Amino acid sequence: MTVLAGAGNELARSKVVDRANSLIFIVLADIAIVLTMTPTGQKNETANKVKSKNAFLAYIVVAYFTQGIAQHFCLIAQPLEFYMLKSLSMNAAQVAALLSLLMVPFMIKPIFGILSDAVPLGGYRRKSYLTLTYGLSGLFYLAAAATHSLNFLMVALFFTALGMAAGTVILCGLTLEVGRPSGATRQFQAIQAVGYYCANIISFLLGGHLCGHFAPEKALTSAAIIASVPCFLTAGASWLMVKEDRVSGIRSPLAAVKNQLGKGHTRGLLYVCLFMCCWSFSPGFGTPLYFHQTKDLGFSQVFIGQLGALFSVGMIAGSLFYRNFLDKKLKPRAQAKVAVIVGAASTFGYLLLGSPASAIALETVRGFAEMIAILLVYGLAADVSPKDFESTSIAMLIAAYNIAEQISINLGASLYTYVFKDGFAQLIIVSAVATLACWFLIPLLPQTDQYVEGN
Repeated sequence: MTVLAGAGNELARSKVVDRANSLIFIVLADIAIVLTMTPTGQKNETANKVKSKNAFLAYIVVAYFTQGIAQHFCLIAQPLEFYMLKSLSMNAAQVAALLSLLMVPFMIKPIFGILSDAVPLGGYRRKSYLTLTYGLSGLFYLAAAATHSLNFLMVALFFTALGMAAGTVILCGLTLEVGRPSGATRQFQAIQAVGYYCANIISFLLGGHLCGHFAPEKALTSAAIIASVPCFLTAGASWLMVKEDRVSGIRSPLAAVKNQLGKGHTRGLLYVCLFMCCWSFSPGFGTPLYFHQTKDLGFSQVFIGQLGALFSVGMIAGSLFYRNFLDKKLKPRAQAKVAVIVGAASTFGYLLLGSPASAIALETVRGFAEMIAILLVYGLAADVSPKDFESTSIAMLIAAYNIAEQISINLGASLYTYVFKDGFAQLIIVSAVATLACWFLIPLLPQTDQYVEGN
């Protein structure tokens, strides 16, 4: 009976792999469609402007594809957790606490936004910083691959996270600068998401393969080396593909932001910040989920990597749904209602997790729900960000979001380990209820971009 049960599990897992591969081909086809789409408002532009925007779209897809591989919660995430679990015998709370150090750069994003907005580097506010941050991330990934010390490993990965965090801030500001005049910001953000989560598919598949076929140390080293490659490529692309006029002089972004907020926009920004923080604060179950899948359900590392890829497939589907339906048909408050309902339902669904079949369905739906929430949050942040200082203001909002999220991750891992005694179902209920609580903040959200003419 044991042999038959094992064979049944392997058969189910092989079916999951086949479905994942089929979905990946579908997603790649969707990417081709998205990249050929022209955002609304461009039809009457001159050929040169269309060409320029298409070149920008190509660049942001490249840059976010790199983010989807090189951020510490992408390709290297599973090998790193695998190493901590198997080689260092850490529990979920310990792993979450150590990984929280790598989130510090994402909590201090306003510093990078201020630098980019206020202090030109080599005469440029964007392209020089992007070239520098991606290049340094690649170098520190190579340093992480060369070390055998946990302390030096965490230091190296901290600096890669620093580069990735700075890169996202500058890319967000650049996207808003280019997209706001034609009202295409949310469409650009959806296209960014497609690039990012297509890279995630590769990251999770490859990360699971490395963990399934190599010892923990070798899997981690291999992941770090692979992650360095797109960083170097994007550093070069940033210098060659980003078109930007030279500027001189130092500006004061904080004073400018304060001046803009003094014109009646403060309340909108605070409400958006409150909603973002409450949304991200629901106790995270990412690390407990990995432990539950590994220790309780007995999923293989390769299969867990496949599930991560399916999560990303769901996120890509969510980005396309958001771009082609939600953004066109619904105002931000209605979008928020959809996000809360779908998000809470997908979380409650994990009470049914117990087999490979349920895992594939739940991960795909969770990815879909998560993407709707992410694009909603970034769109709201764009709506309340003052002109000319987009990087600073967006960075301040996203930093608050990241801080709340990191608290939620550690809270979730601590509840799972110490309060619920590795009880996964209790954590799911708490997380879903916290998501539903965001409903009460929806009436406070803005309905339009506060910095377009007429607002």
